[in-house]
Amino acid sequence: MIQEVLQNCHDSIEGGHQGVVRSYQKVKLNYYWIGLYADVEKHVKSCLDCSSSKSLPQLKGYSPGNVLAERPFQVVSMDFVIPLPTSRRGNTALLLWQCAFTGFVIAKAMSDTDALTVAKVFEESIYRRFGAPSLIRHDRDPRFMSEVFQAFAELIQARSRSTLSYRPQANGQQERSVKTVMQPTPVWDEIAKRLEFAINNSHDMTRKETPFYLVHGWDAHTTLRAMTTSLKRGVGKQTEALAWRREINRQHQIALEMAKKYQATEKTR
Repeated sequence: MIQEVLQNCHDSIEGGHQGVVRSYQKVKLNYYWIGLYADVEKHVKSCLDCSSSKSLPQLKGYSPGNVLAERPFQVVSMDFVIPLPTSRRGNTALLLWQCAFTGFVIAKAMSDTDALTVAKVFEESIYRRFGAPSLIRHDRDPRFMSEVFQAFAELIQARSRSTLSYRPQANGQQERSVKTVMQPTPVWDEIAKRLEFAINNSHDMTRKETPFYLVHGWDAHTTLRAMTTSLKRGVGKQTEALAWRREINRQHQIALEMAKKYQATEKTR
């Protein structure tokens, strides 16, 4: 059973071949046994796939960047991973979005990177799921981003110009996420969404929670956990919903305070 748990939380697509600490946090969320950390450490260090990728930089958690977001998807970063070899599905680029507040990553494989296509992906992946962000960070040509927002305004039939702002600057947070997404596999577009799931369910060293939890308010169960957990019987109460809301608000405040502390530490370096 222990070996099955370790494989599910590290080796599988759900595990995403994360490091010792993140794999330990994932296991500890649902399981415990004596010598847990030592077993996780031994398993991760003996992983052949991880050993073959050891030349890649190790991540220490997502940096909130120099723009302080105060809620999920208020500030969003955008980056392309290009050029990539043409996949069996004809895709040549990976477009990544990331929430600066939660670290939540959204990956989209693409065959075309023109303004209209990017605008459609923005509408599908960000706008209709989380609403309009106040700021989009990127390192693209400002003229290209103007075309993107113009295309987006036309898509939603807006008569006035888009009020979204965007900052043309390099994004270290997003670049680290790019490496994380691309590290585990060469068949990048076929399992990009699965890798996205693994990243979003990995413990964030800066925010002290998983991006998935900070966005949704609950932890996503792995397939193994879902099969071994029984459902509770009972009736829902309004007080339970209120308690849940207060708890997620408390976690958001913790994430915000950790981001402020991180920024203060970076400024003193």
